[in-house]
Amino acid sequence: MVAVSRSVQSGFSRLTDALSDPAREAMVSALFGGRALPAGELASLAGVSPQSASAHLQKLTDARLLSVWQQGRFRYYRIADDEVAGLIENLVNVAARTDLTGTRGVPTPLRQSRTCYCHLAGQLGVALRDGLVDKQLIALRGREACITDQGLAWCHAEAIDFKPGRDPHMRLCNDWTERVPHLAGPFANAILKRLIGTHALAPHRVPRALRLTPKGRAFFERLGASIPF
Repeated sequence: MVAVSRSVQSGFSRLTDALSDPAREAMVSALFGGRALPAGELASLAGVSPQSASAHLQKLTDARLLSVWQQGRFRYYRIADDEVAGLIENLVNVAARTDLTGTRGVPTPLRQSRTCYCHLAGQLGVALRDGLVDKQLIALRGREACITDQGLAWCHAEAIDFKPGRDPHMRLCNDWTERVPHLAGPFANAILKRLIGTHALAPHRVPRALRLTPKGRAFFERLGASIPF
């Protein structure tokens, strides 16, 4: 008898199974803006009953795609970590690339400026990357990037709370509407935190979209970045 060798399974089918339901996709998409949301709000966003939402959220937490904590009588859910966020980003990009309708149905505010987990995406995210590169505030190395000495001085001038560590300071993240990369990672996260904290960017009525304020335009003008809208 010829022995049949078994393939080594990494277990990713458990993750794809957890993400394969439209309601669970809607929940993960709602959380991709970087916020933590209660189960009731996620149920409403996904269009399912609270009982169904509990089962869906349990499946996502069991797969370690979401993390949860209790505050009073409410349970709040969020994307588990940066690695999971990167996985979701890649899935969104592949889905956009294989969608024959492209990005025609994307609301204009979402395409202009939005959160992508904890960093800036859309046309404004791409403009931020271009401005940082043109000013030599960051140095690209393949799919990763590091902040330069000029970049550290710029952080100090703009009061951006970023302290470089051993890991890459940022990475390129393919933008699913613009089809070119924007920046992700600790440095990009620190910039978005500062822009929101100073009201340079404000929430838009379109979920995940961000509204550029006069303070935000002044920030990008100081950077020398071209705002396409």
